[in-house]
Amino acid sequence: MIINSNYGIYSLYNSMYKGNIALYNNKFSRSLFPTNKTDEKDSLGADAVGFVKNIKSASKNLSGALKDLSGPAFTNKTATSSNTDVMTVSYSGNKPNSIDRMSVKVSQTAAGQMNEGSLMNATAAYEGSKGTNQFTIEAGGKTTQPSVNIAASDTNKDAQQKMADAINKAGAGVKATVETDSETNKSMLKLESLNTGSDPKNGFEIKDVTGNLAAQTGANEVSREGRDAIYSINGGAARTSQTNTVNLGNGVSATFKKASEQEVIVSPGKDTDYMKNAVNNMVKSYNDLYAEAAKRVNDPKSQNLATKMISTSKTYSGSLASIGIGFDKDGRMTVDTKKFDQAAENGKLEKFFTENSGKNYGYTNQLSRLSDNVSRNTANYVSSSQFGNSLGENFSYSNYGSLMQYNFLSAGSIFDYSF
Repeated sequence: MIINSNYGIYSLYNSMYKGNIALYNNKFSRSLFPTNKTDEKDSLGADAVGFVKNIKSASKNLSGALKDLSGPAFTNKTATSSNTDVMTVSYSGNKPNSIDRMSVKVSQTAAGQMNEGSLMNATAAYEGSKGTNQFTIEAGGKTTQPSVNIAASDTNKDAQQKMADAINKAGAGVKATVETDSETNKSMLKLESLNTGSDPKNGFEIKDVTGNLAAQTGANEVSREGRDAIYSINGGAARTSQTNTVNLGNGVSATFKKASEQEVIVSPGKDTDYMKNAVNNMVKSYNDLYAEAAKRVNDPKSQNLATKMISTSKTYSGSLASIGIGFDKDGRMTVDTKKFDQAAENGKLEKFFTENSGKNYGYTNQLSRLSDNVSRNTANYVSSSQFGNSLGENFSYSNYGSLMQYNFLSAGSIFDYSF
């Protein structure tokens, strides 16, 4: 198509790109389109230009998310554990299909030193030393000296809690809690090392300096030494670890939860986390595009896009609901986490998306066609009137006339290059 007999659309774009008719940072040149005395955003349709840019970006994101659902989302493999109550696994390599099947027996989990204090009447008056009580905590070659003030009115539980708070605040690598038995009204101060393993440097020692708070509460008495994890692979010799996270080889790591007489089988399987993240990404991308289209209530073209998205989804609302995906009163996608997680585990999530990506009129295929069309022909989803009257007047002023305006706003070629 020729504009002014010798100004082709390519030449028009080329000269605009080079600055003769400038589009700079997605804003129209003031020299070509003077704003008179009105607000620049309104007169030049800057809001509409921003909208075109936003829906182009949002539609591209949705297209990418849908492609993921028809490809790697349900083909990705990772290491799986046959009993996640005993042991969980993760994979950090790049060839999950080469994961070797193996059996792991967890004979003992690693643990830190524990000091369980004396059981004391929680509401009885504290009988230890009052006023300032100081004690030291030696752990990992470091000594800290917390201080606690015990009031005359404090109960045993008050004193225990004050000591626990001081220990936690000290940052000595020891976690302190007060446990209470509601039936017996007995409370106990419990201390546990944050470091696991039998190495002495992972343990701790508490000593009174001023007063007798540590001795009175029994916080200085060791009830369990630190211990190593003990496990074996494929029936081999016992192995030990200072921590509960170990490297099983071939990019597979395991975290021990508890000991078991039954072996745990590690094998390649579906990457459920990747699968769920891919679907959640689709939901977010869908909502981003829908929100952009729906908010321009005065533009029939953008409203048409929102309507298309709703009508496409409504057809599959029952199937989507079965995998935990619904829609709120405004038309945005929602996720029922419990139902969604169950669908990921029982295979319904994979079945829905793989089946619907393989059919011409499947849900993901229809959404893909729509989002791809929006991405390629973005200007078709915003009415030319949204760019403001002054913009139309300035097209005439530029001597390129309505033909330029029509091609610029309807064909979408300039927008495709600009955004």
